[in-house]
Amino acid sequence: MGVPTLQVNGINHVVLHVTDLERSRKFYTEVLGFEDRNFSTGRNRGASFLRGGSQGLDLFEVSGGDVYGGKEMNHMALSVEADDVEAVSAALEAVGIDTSEKTPRNSLFISDPDGHRIEILPRSAYALALDRDRTQVAT
Repeated sequence: MGVPTLQVNGINHVVLHVTDLERSRKFYTEVLGFEDRNFSTGRNRGASFLRGGSQGLDLFEVSGGDVYGGKEMNHMALSVEADDVEAVSAALEAVGIDTSEKTPRNSLFISDPDGHRIEILPRSAYALALDRDRTQVAT
């Protein structure tokens, strides 16, 4: 394989369609700790622009309740400042978020208020991935 045309160095932003903009904005800011950069009511009425680290999350309110529009991503994965999946699970369960879908890679899946799947990866999941990558390179 040759040199790629472009080299991606991170995710800039993800756009999610939501049915209740304020409910979703509160979920992402108050539960998951996103920064609210701009809650638009002017030209971009029905949109909220959030930031988690250096990545953006744009929420666009849609009418009629069809957040998927026939096309939906599988999930969004978020790295979080926590040491292990049990600490993440306990924190989310304490605010009423179901964390029963855990993975073998030490992460877990939750759903936002509109049912979008979100994978939560604590530092230990990242460490496991690095160890796995090192093992594969060594063999």
